Amino acid sequence: MKRILLGVVTLALVACESSPSSPGSEFEPTLSLENIEEHLSVLAHDSMFGRRAGSEHELMAAEYVRDEFIEYGLEPGVATYLQTFEAEPGPYTSQNVLAVIPGEGSLAGEWLVLGAHYDHVGWIVDSDTALVFNGADDNASGTALLLELARSLAEWEAMGGGGPEGRRSIMIHAYGAEERGLVGSGYFCDNPTVPMGGIVAMLNFDMVGRLSQNGLILIGFSSSPDWLEILSEVGGQLPEFRTSDAGLSRSDQACFYDQQRPVLFFHTGTHNEYHQPEDDIGLIDFDGMMTIGEMAVGLVVTLAERPEAPVFSGVLQTE
Repeated sequence: MKRILLGVVTLALVACESSPSSPGSEFEPTLSLENIEEHLSVLAHDSMFGRRAGSEHELMAAEYVRDEFIEYGLEPGVATYLQTFEAEPGPYTSQNVLAVIPGEGSLAGEWLVLGAHYDHVGWIVDSDTALVFNGADDNASGTALLLELARSLAEWEAMGGGGPEGRRSIMIHAYGAEERGLVGSGYFCDNPTVPMGGIVAMLNFDMVGRLSQNGLILIGFSSSPDWLEILSEVGGQLPEFRTSDAGLSRSDQACFYDQQRPVLFFHTGTHNEYHQPEDDIGLIDFDGMMTIGEMAVGLVVTLAERPEAPVFSGVLQTE
């Protein structure tokens, strides 16, 4: 992702304990810390050589994500799960990995999008030594969390998850070539696999591995006047978070926002290891990722079940 300067809009906000707005299924989706750790250890391993866009190692990461989607029983978002595209300079070939959890009932024709980019900046040779930029936080963390959310939500769907009016369909997106200028998400927005007007919200997870260091920032909170009410409907105690509208144009939610879709970007801030070889797995706050994941899965279930979709609140500054 691109470095974000916070402070354009910053509000201290703590969501209090509350109950879900609708009874839905009695089955509550749960997350596994072990799964998150395993995904991140694979994606941020030296053998991935930094997952640079257009490289064989980016493709390896995409295939890993695809295989996990298949194992969870997710439906393909395109025929092979891989939405392939060419981009400049190069040209080079990259791919998005798209999967679907189908909805049911009167809400099934509306869509939630959960997204994270899986690429990073690659590797270099310095004084005859290969320096691999593993990108553990940027953005193996977001991809690992996305995978565990997908597994948990697929299980929730299989157990009959949904509210009195059914549930919205959910698209799970792992984007390629984010580090080359948000190319993968931009390609999807230009070539959507469902009508863009049917997408009611997009949640993006980019650099979510440093909660204990920087806290949680929800970027795009002003993209809908309904976010505060919706979060108040999520069961359980939510973590403290700050809100900002800075950075709306600097990660994969940008093109959805430009299409006037409500967005939330989950982010735990930049740090000295950003785009450096030191961004490695040993610095990841896995307990913090679980905290964010539990908040996110509750939010997704609430969004999927509630009768009213969030509304877009108008065009904001996105510097």
